[in-house]
Formats: sequence, C-alpha cells, structure tokens
Amino acid sequence: MSTPNVLIVGAGPTGLINALTLLRNGISVRIIEKQDSFQLGTRGCGMQPRTIEMYKLLGILPDLLEVKTDPFPVVKFSSPQGDDEEGKVIPMVERIENTPSRPYNTGYMLMQERQEHLLRTRIEKDYGVTVELSTELSSFEEHEDHVIAHIVKHVPNAGENTEETVKVDFLVGADGGRSTVRKQLGLPFMGDDSESLKEIGMVAGDIEALEGTLDQKVWRMWGDTTSNLLSLRPCAIPHKTHLNFFIGGADVNLEKVASNREELVNAIHAITGRDDIKFGKVINLGVWRPNIRMTSSFGKGRVFIAGDAAHVHSPTGGQGMNSGVQDAINLGWKLALVSKNLSPPSILTSYTAERVPVIATMLSKTTELFHKTFQPASPEKMAEGWRRGYELRMFGVNYRKSGIILDEKYSYGADEAVDPYRSGDDGTVRAGDRAPDAPKLSPVGQTNATTYTTFLDLYNPAYHTILVFADPGRNREAIETILETIRGLPSSKDIIKTVVVLPQTSSSNDASTSSADMVLLDTEGYAYKHYDVAGDSQQPTVFIVRPDGFIGGLVFGVEGIKKYFGLILKL
Repeated sequence: MSTPNVLIVGAGPTGLINALTLLRNGISVRIIEKQDSFQLGTRGCGMQPRTIEMYKLLGILPDLLEVKTDPFPVVKFSSPQGDDEEGKVIPMVERIENTPSRPYNTGYMLMQERQEHLLRTRIEKDYGVTVELSTELSSFEEHEDHVIAHIVKHVPNAGENTEETVKVDFLVGADGGRSTVRKQLGLPFMGDDSESLKEIGMVAGDIEALEGTLDQKVWRMWGDTTSNLLSLRPCAIPHKTHLNFFIGGADVNLEKVASNREELVNAIHAITGRDDIKFGKVINLGVWRPNIRMTSSFGKGRVFIAGDAAHVHSPTGGQGMNSGVQDAINLGWKLALVSKNLSPPSILTSYTAERVPVIATMLSKTTELFHKTFQPASPEKMAEGWRRGYELRMFGVNYRKSGIILDEKYSYGADEAVDPYRSGDDGTVRAGDRAPDAPKLSPVGQTNATTYTTFLDLYNPAYHTILVFADPGRNREAIETILETIRGLPSSKDIIKTVVVLPQTSSSNDASTSSADMVLLDTEGYAYKHYDVAGDSQQPTVFIVRPDGFIGGLVFGVEGIKKYFGLILKL
C-alpha cells in the first residue's frame, strides 16, 4: 500500500494541470497513464486567453512564453489551386490589443505534445513527481474516508503485468473520452446521436513537409466541404517542418485516405492541384468523427472526472483542452482544502454545480460552429463557421449563481437567467466573475519607488487573495477590523493573503498603517476602475479572489467576510 493524497488517472493537459494545482497546495499526487509512450502530435493546440491567465496563476507562464506561437494567418485557396492564385485571407481570429484589464487578449498556439512536455517537466523539476507510463487503473472501491484503487503495471513487449493496490484520499479520472473512471462511476455520457453527425468526419494527423516546399508562416486551406477540404497548419516546432493536416468533404473517402502514407499524399496533391509539395514521414494519421457528449455529474463521493472524461467536443472553437484546464483548477483547490481538513467534503459538490452549466453552454456553441464549418452549405454560411467570436476567449465564464459565491452588491431572482459562459463579460464586475487585472500597482513602503506589480502577479492557486479597497484616511478603523477578522479564520496565514488597495488620490501611503500582507497604491487608477469601486467611498469594498482566479465574494465588511468563508471553510 502506498498513500499519496490523490491518484490522477491520465496524463494529458487536464490531469497534469490538476496535479500541478494540487502540488502547489502541498498535496501529494500520483499520476498514472496507461499508454506506453507519451502522446505525439498536435491535437488541441489553441490556447485561449483565459487559459494563459491560468498558466500565470500556476507560475508557468514563462515556460509557455518560451515555446508558444501566435495564431497563424489563415489563407484559403480554391481546389485545385490556380497557377497564379494568391489565396484569400480568412478572418478566423481577430487580433485584439491587450488592455490593462486583459493583458492577454489574443490566444496562443501550442501543440498538445509540447504542452504536455512543458507540464511534465515543470512538475518533475519542482516536485520530483513523474508520470508512470504503462500503468492502468483496473478498478476502485470508494469508502467513507478513502478510495482503494487497483492498478496494473504493464511491461511493454514482455507480456508481464504487476498488480498493485493503492489507498488514496481521492481519485481523479482525467482519462479521456473512453474514461474507465467515468464508466465505473456509472455516469451516463449523453450526447448527439443524430445521423447527420455520424456522416461527418475527417482524416487528421501530422506529417513532415520537406524543406523548400511550404513555409511555416501561414495556415493554408483548399476547397470546401461540399466536395473536398484540406487544411495544412504549421506545428511550429523549432528546427522541424511538421504540418498538422485534416482532410474532409462530401467527395472524400476517409478510410481510403487514412489507409497509408501514399493515399494521404495523393489526396493532398489532388485537392491542392500541386505536385510540388513534398512530404517526409507521417507522424500520426487517423479518421476522426465527431463525438459530442457530456455527463450531468462530474463526480461521486471521493471520485471525480475532468476534461474529456467528463465532456467531449468538436475541435471547432478551440474550447476542449481549455475547458479541461478550468475543470482541473476548479477541482484542485477544493480538493486541497478538504485534504487539509480545512473545508467540509460538501464543498466538492460545487465542482459539478459550477462546471456543468459552463460546459453545457459551451458545448452548444461549439456544436453550432461545427455544423456551420463542416456540413456542406453555402460559402457564406461556411465562412461564419470559421469566424471565432470574442466569447470563445472565455473571459465571460462565470459562477455567479454558485452556492459558494457571495455577492452583497448584486442579487438574482430565483428565475433570473445567468449565462454561465457569457454573462461574466457584460460590463459589470460581480462575485463569480473572472477577477480583472490592474497594472501599475505600487507596493507601499518599498524603497524602490519604480517597482510595480499587477493583480495577476498576486493571485495564486494555493490561497485566497482578499482585496480591501479603502483609504486609511477615511476607513482606518474599518480596515483593521476587517484584517483582524481575517486573521481569526482557520489557518489564515497559510490559505489567505490580504491586500489593502489605496486609491490613486490617497495620501496615506505608509505601510505601517496596515497589518495587511501587502499595501498597494493604485497609481494610475486601474484597480478602482476595473473593480468598479469609487475612490472616495465611505466604506471598504472587499473582493475575495479564489485560488482559481474567480471572485468568490464581493462584500462590504466583516459580516460578509465571515459569511463567505462560512461557505468555504470549517468555522
């Protein structure tokens, strides 16, 4: 018997992000993967702006910036391509300037193989934890205070298996669309079984392009789905010329094209009308057909599922991997508090309550895009499918009506609708929304007056960050009462950081005026503007930012703080 706190089944982005979130919280994990080698190829490569913020939250943004690439311009050609045809640029993703509130307004591209390598490297470097390949979960039994997992370790090419029994506090299934964990939990995987969906598919994979035939600067497409469609997108691997491809359309024999390299290359040459494009080895190749499903519950008791194990999507919109990242962090910080015996197990029900409405709404949107993109239709309607609206950047994802959210400024009627995917981008700042950033925050009391920080620099998956917007000149006694209340919460030094945010006009810039962990002067007024707080307010406004970067509480004093943490902690 070995006893990590959490056993994570599956080593894709979701499982690795969940592992890193738990490790950042001091919770031990074990990561197993049934495959005998790590995933190769592109798969999910679009990283939305909100996911970039999650990488910053986890302290791995510098790693990402070293390997990411910006979205490629998309150029579409007819099929076959004309001799002098230069192609038409498709406005798929609008490049939007960064703002003080949203410093990462346009996403990045990073093939899944490289993303997983980045995460595995960081986890091993920081914590000495490695992924165990050829290790499969065969079954588990849940008990009141633990889970017993039965594991089989395969020895590749030897035909030998070793069985092991593991006792853990919790089990997380991030083991993909065919999830063993989901099936053993008995969770129905409901979805679209329509005949029209079954008729759609594509040949997808990665292939090496020989140097001198196609550059790695643009994403190229030929044709359309009324007959045949080809996409060739650079994989952006340094010193390599790999291309990600997909081929589909009404006239394409998918099984034939996917049968071998020769058929694949012949199809590419036929669709493009070009035989000057030369290829090397095929990295991976297969037929993909849409599988659009989700469960109505993301866990039972001490066993949970996340990412593709809980919901699978079409690739249109680039939401699948990104949604898995948010699953992983949402679940991770809650598991950590329960593992430390600081929160009641009941808080874990909020994982399903918060994530299911978001996923259901997102699934509806990406399915709509999928039908517009891949079902034969007019050029105008198909063009709509290729446009990626701003909502797909995921800034609007919110938990406004969650049972562990407290908002003393805004209230909702029992029947009042809140869009869990878009309402967080309606121009207001409410509990349950993404916590905005603000730059040019000057730490009061530091000798270097030119040192600035941002809110996104402060947020962390291991603690709540409490922002107290107030001016000691008006609210000194109220500020100290708030800080004293926070210090009285269980393990407050370990799981809560307090920040007093002074208005731009404040003259009370002496750090000794507060016992907060940090006092910041809002030198340019961004913090008060982005959080919609009046600089001359006669009472403190308190934002409680959760470990996942969402606003958990918007309150105005001691009672609100007590009430919020009464929802989260054992008080």
